[in-house]
Amino acid sequence: MKKIEMVIECPACEGSGVYNGIGEGDGLAVICYKCNGSGAYKYHYSYNEFTGRKIKEGILRVYKQGYGYKLGLGTINFDMVGEVDMTSEGVSYQEFLDGKEPEHIKKLACPMLADQGACHSIKGFIDECGRLHGSMLLGIRLTQCNYYPRKAKCWKRFKKLKGEE
Repeated sequence: MKKIEMVIECPACEGSGVYNGIGEGDGLAVICYKCNGSGAYKYHYSYNEFTGRKIKEGILRVYKQGYGYKLGLGTINFDMVGEVDMTSEGVSYQEFLDGKEPEHIKKLACPMLADQGACHSIKGFIDECGRLHGSMLLGIRLTQCNYYPRKAKCWKRFKKLKGEE
């Protein structure tokens, strides 16, 4: 195991040694909890050098994400989704080791739940999400979206706007 150790500017107080926040009035500060007022922080990090991907015993299938659900093998009845044959989703562990990447489980997740970054990068995609269910998805769970039961249509729109269809 290798170690990195160095003295850095305290990240909590930005090297000042003191903190002034909500609980401290104007002109007041408390001693920084992280550096005990020194402004310096001794950073420690231990790591193993990467020597190649390790094999994890007992793994049968690999999925891209869990989307907040407990995944398992066989046919599973998911709330708000219905039955999903998990053996037809994802890839075998050997396929993963050979470089095959699993697809999103489109029965479990809409594009926003699966990859918000990609959705935000497609011009107009988020605006249309807001139009379809009457909000901008802020402050609600994506599974509460009025359009969530019709997420296959959202995937089709996603692929079309990405130029994959």
